[in-house]
Amino acid sequence: MIPPALLNVLRPPHRLHSTYERLLGTEVELQIVAGTAAQAQEAEQAALTEIERLTLILNRFDPVSELSRWQGTPTPHAPLSLDLLNVLRLADHWNRLSGGALHPGADAFGELWKQASLSGHPPTPAVLARQASALRTEPWELHPDGSGTLLARYPIGLNALAKGYIVDCAATVASRCVGVRSVLVNAGGDLRVIGGRGVNVAVANPFTARDDVPPLTHVRLRSGALATSGSSHRGYRVGDEWYSHVIDPRSGYPVRDVPGVTVLAPECVTADALATILSVLPPQAGLALTASMPGCEALIITATGVQHATAGWKAAGRRRLLFR
Repeated sequence: MIPPALLNVLRPPHRLHSTYERLLGTEVELQIVAGTAAQAQEAEQAALTEIERLTLILNRFDPVSELSRWQGTPTPHAPLSLDLLNVLRLADHWNRLSGGALHPGADAFGELWKQASLSGHPPTPAVLARQASALRTEPWELHPDGSGTLLARYPIGLNALAKGYIVDCAATVASRCVGVRSVLVNAGGDLRVIGGRGVNVAVANPFTARDDVPPLTHVRLRSGALATSGSSHRGYRVGDEWYSHVIDPRSGYPVRDVPGVTVLAPECVTADALATILSVLPPQAGLALTASMPGCEALIITATGVQHATAGWKAAGRRRLLFR
């Protein structure tokens, strides 16, 4: 007779694969491998609960979120949750590190370009220059007691970091549940994988929004994160011109030179930040920044179709460790 403990080891793992709409403003995919169906379901529920909890903190499009309430209060000095503080500190870090290529005030330009898509006329250089000047001042002040004072008089958005942060937290919470062997959380192309043998991820062609076009390449992702940024699916049509949704916060103009970026990193929030920054910076500056970050690699596609990649990405491709 096989002992019950050994029977649990021999029993094949249970695989749970679910897709949910309208989470984080996008489709969220969960893949969990655990010892039993009950363990997989418990881990899935833990991940969903964490996503819901953090969305109520970080989603600026939800009027009752903590971020929205902080921006809407007449006296914008308030104690902040640890999660909001963490993301605000990350925003400060990446803003300094990128020389302003990632800025929480970029959403203010997004509003201007959204209005332009309705009127059919792009914002004037004077309007963009005025908003860019406003972004050069500190958007907030964080205090040692855990409170924060909002200084900005323009919309604050943390989406370039918040989605990756939520994906990381959801994957981590699920991975710590009893019996869980591997977890994948995919929120609209922002992926975090913990455990398991890894997954093959298709890198989309940045020059088309069609789903039937073959991918540019495939990446093998093992216990890490991946994020992409591109202009083919999201952006603003102003008259006959199509503009990327990624905006250079230093000028207010949508980026044109880099339509596609894919980043590999240990955590999704890092991959998320770099994907945005590398869309804004010149390719060589973006590659240098990525190379300075431990465990990070990147592929950048310019508007002329030229591919730029970090040395680690190229070496991994030759060894067939990342490319299938």
